[in-house]
Amino acid sequence: MRRKGLWIVLAVVVILVAVYFGASWYFSEILLNMPTQTIAEARAEGDTPASVGLPEPEEVLIDAGAVTLAGWYFDNPADAGCGLLFLHGFTGTRYHALNWAPLFWERGCDILAYDHRGHGDSSHAFHTYGFYEKQDALVALDWFGRRAGLEQSQIGVFGVSYGAATALQMAPQAPELAFVGADSAYSDMEEIVGYQARRMFPVLAPLLLPGTLAVAEWRADFDVQAVAPEQSVAEAQMPILLIHSLTDEYTPSTHSEDIYAHSNQSRTVLHLTDWGSPHARDILTDYAAYRQLVNDFLEQFAPGFGWPPAS
Repeated sequence: MRRKGLWIVLAVVVILVAVYFGASWYFSEILLNMPTQTIAEARAEGDTPASVGLPEPEEVLIDAGAVTLAGWYFDNPADAGCGLLFLHGFTGTRYHALNWAPLFWERGCDILAYDHRGHGDSSHAFHTYGFYEKQDALVALDWFGRRAGLEQSQIGVFGVSYGAATALQMAPQAPELAFVGADSAYSDMEEIVGYQARRMFPVLAPLLLPGTLAVAEWRADFDVQAVAPEQSVAEAQMPILLIHSLTDEYTPSTHSEDIYAHSNQSRTVLHLTDWGSPHARDILTDYAAYRQLVNDFLEQFAPGFGWPPAS
């Protein structure tokens, strides 16, 4: 009888472990393999390079080793000796760049925008929130410099949300960059995943989060603890611009505040905007004010970056 009781307990434990692992696997799939927008869907939204004053780009493929990155290269006829590498947000595509590209095109800069791994037309791959994406960005940066004939010091990187966090994580490995701009970045993967999980599954999140992250690490072969833009920024050598809406419901503005607190504040600017914008939409809420923030930053910290913008 005692042996039968032990077998029952063992069976219950095995079932509970199996259920926990299955649930952790399910939620890790959401983290690693969230469906993303296709290029056809992005195109159908109506924005085109021509609609924002850009010429038709060259479609390019960049070999990043394990993945191939699909992107756009805009060769600026003004040839002002500057370049801008743009990194889009989570589940988006290079089309995201169309909102920001005019800020730098008017300065005479060449522009490279590509789809992150696992996004758009780039190779399918797990999303690792900057762990592998930062290496992709460094490969793209090197490709861009060679193609445009620019030194690293003539190139700036601007990222939004997922792309902003990636830009900050790549920064220590690209110390000569003219600047890094980060709009609506998260400060730490575990923190932002925990925040989102608690919003969606307030009861289950505390229980399942450790298992979910552990399974995600195992499946995608990466280290969650290493995905920490707030730590990377401490090693960055270039000027950094942080922009975050105080009404961001997806990634609270405290994330950019934490990043700023870890940065070299003599060359980092933080703008917490009160324009009522949702996540990463400040540029759509008030383009003129946003443009002014960027131009003021460049005037102070990268005065030789392209032509001065028209007033």
